[in-house]
Amino acid sequence: MAQLSEDKMRVIIFEILDMERKNLRSKAKTDQRMAEEIQKVIIEHLKMRF
Repeated sequence: MAQLSEDKMRVIIFEILDMERKNLRSKAKTDQRMAEEIQKVIIEHLKMRF
């Protein structure tokens, strides 16, 4: 299994943290919806990688 570079992992982490921060302020998304959004971010970055 191929490994993600540390830089790529950092980009993903910061993108997810930014999404969480925005949602904490607005409370617009449920936990389930946030989990789906996080999943999309991870899958999107993995597709770009491979």
